[in-house]
Amino acid sequence: MNSSRRDLVAQLLLSTALAAMPRVAAAASGAAPSSIDDKLAPYAYEDTRRLIRLVEDAAALIEKKGAAAYRDFAVKGSRWFRDNHYLFAYTLDSTCVFHAQQPALMGRNLASLTDMNGKPVIRYITDIGRQPQPDASGWVFYLWEESTQLIPAWKGSYIRKAAMPDGTIVTIGSGLYDLKVEKIFVENAVDRAAALIAAEGPAKAFRAFQDRASPFVFLDVYVFAMDDKAHTLVDPAYPTFAGRDLSSFEDAVGVHVIDEALQKLATADSAWTQYLWPLPGNGALSRKLMYVRKVEADGQIIIVGSDFFLATPIWMKV
Repeated sequence: MNSSRRDLVAQLLLSTALAAMPRVAAAASGAAPSSIDDKLAPYAYEDTRRLIRLVEDAAALIEKKGAAAYRDFAVKGSRWFRDNHYLFAYTLDSTCVFHAQQPALMGRNLASLTDMNGKPVIRYITDIGRQPQPDASGWVFYLWEESTQLIPAWKGSYIRKAAMPDGTIVTIGSGLYDLKVEKIFVENAVDRAAALIAAEGPAKAFRAFQDRASPFVFLDVYVFAMDDKAHTLVDPAYPTFAGRDLSSFEDAVGVHVIDEALQKLATADSAWTQYLWPLPGNGALSRKLMYVRKVEADGQIIIVGSDFFLATPIWMKV
């Protein structure tokens, strides 16, 4: 993707306040910081919660000790640096000030670093540090080259804004490969997509949804858009089949998924629906969750949504 296209995506996202995880960050500028329990509450999976605790505790140590905390983070075998878990930190100008795994990156400005899709990873990381909340936090997802794998893999990093005792703002983070898709990831992406449509109009928003360098594509999840008659407007799964009629779409046991979602939206602004679908590669039935939200723009109702496979067993309540 060329630089002008990347700039357009960045401007569109910034114009909607980046919305980096509204249910995770502190409520408003000047408000009391969120408790760790508040930040963990939306997450179902223990590996996600463990990563958040690690980064939140690291941020607290930076806020107490400043750059001296980096010495603790660099100790191999410690809580901060073991196996595939390590911490990294950037100043708001995208300079790497700490990287446990690749210390050679320290001191370098990495604003131009992108993932395999052209996503400006470091820019998205530092954008979280520009949010007004003192404990702002959020997620950045990127398709990364992993030396031990044959093909690039998705990685998700939890990022936390932290202020050192001297007032310097940094973003501290850590990431995981094969991160399970959480409901809150999808809900926030769809809510952000609806906000972008309302703020910038469908045309600009739809371009962002289809851009693999945008935050709307992550962990093999994407955002779609359709009209209130279930005709697709943005359909990343079938980009050459514009205008598909999904009104009669059924899951593996005959549930009319889209019709059910539209019925729920008749009395609400957003809705979740669950259905069964074969897992890619093995055909076993698994649960998918779909989240949809309606938004009005240019005199029409637009439905934006996304879905994902649950990582929990089919019998487990969600």
